Amino acid sequence: MNLLFFQNCISPHQIPYIRECAKDGRIRGVHLIVPRADYVVRKEMGWDSTHLLEGTLIRLWLKPTDEQIAQLLKEAKGAVCLFSGIRADKDVFRWFRLSLVYPVRRYIITEPPLVYGKPLWMHYLRFFIQDYKYVSHIDGIFGFGDMAVRYYRNISKQWDVFPFQYVTENVKRTLPFPSGKVKLLFVGSLIHRKNVLVVMEALKDNSEIDFTLVGDGPERRKLEKLAQKNGVNARFLGTKPMSEVPEFMQHNDVLILPSLHDGWGAVVNEAMTLGLYVIVSDRCGAKALIADETDGLIFKSKDVSSLKESLKKVISYIQDIRSMTDYRVKKAVRIQGKQVANYFVDCISQARR
Repeated sequence: MNLLFFQNCISPHQIPYIRECAKDGRIRGVHLIVPRADYVVRKEMGWDSTHLLEGTLIRLWLKPTDEQIAQLLKEAKGAVCLFSGIRADKDVFRWFRLSLVYPVRRYIITEPPLVYGKPLWMHYLRFFIQDYKYVSHIDGIFGFGDMAVRYYRNISKQWDVFPFQYVTENVKRTLPFPSGKVKLLFVGSLIHRKNVLVVMEALKDNSEIDFTLVGDGPERRKLEKLAQKNGVNARFLGTKPMSEVPEFMQHNDVLILPSLHDGWGAVVNEAMTLGLYVIVSDRCGAKALIADETDGLIFKSKDVSSLKESLKKVISYIQDIRSMTDYRVKKAVRIQGKQVANYFVDCISQARR
């Protein structure tokens, strides 16, 4: 079968498994259709996705015309079309509607609704008003995190709904684990939704943790002032190119993602691949990657005392955490491109027709 991925851009958090899908003997061809290579804001954050398709078997369609897409859908008879959401991008939505006149299978690859902005019942209402007419045209959903799976299973019993995840490049660890104080790391935008404020409160008067922040944003100045006020040993490094982030990670013991809402949080994948311990809020889809306390800890979003308890555990067991770095690196093979691609193709191959 042919796989046609319709996405809003070349995603570094999906290419690793798409690349492996193209090597699977069950797949005839893989096409990636995008209206842009990267968003400007991502380039400013150090992203560069233009090189990700070099040496792959993926055929890229960059800014194709509707006529080209129609011809592709016509020629790829019985293809499996995979849309990254429907409404999130106007081009992807247009291509989805264009596909409705062709005999193809359709799946949606999507994060959960953004409940940070609107309550869940409003998302259900919007879907039933705008998109319920498309239910019979969709074969299934690949949902990032348990919230997405629950939401889409409630939308339609006709669909196959598969738990799914983002995937990052497999970067090899080259540095020894840190020593001395516990090294805590945040990587991401310094915005309200990322909720770094709760970390600054939980670290108040804590002399046993060094906190490094990679990223920038409108909350930076407020966080710098709060760190100084609370006696937090914090270093703000600003935005760094994606290629440099793995090295920063290896200088740390623990990655923290304290978001008020994150559909996934692929930075957690990157950290686990390098053997870092992780602490995530219960509002992050990537919490699904934490199988047990050898991987990391989950705390209650907005709850300073809950996060303090997690940090206390890390401090108490930091030597054990460091000694298990290689174990976590080996365990992380389960979240890498080849394994995720095999699961992905299995799901499509075995799904009800």
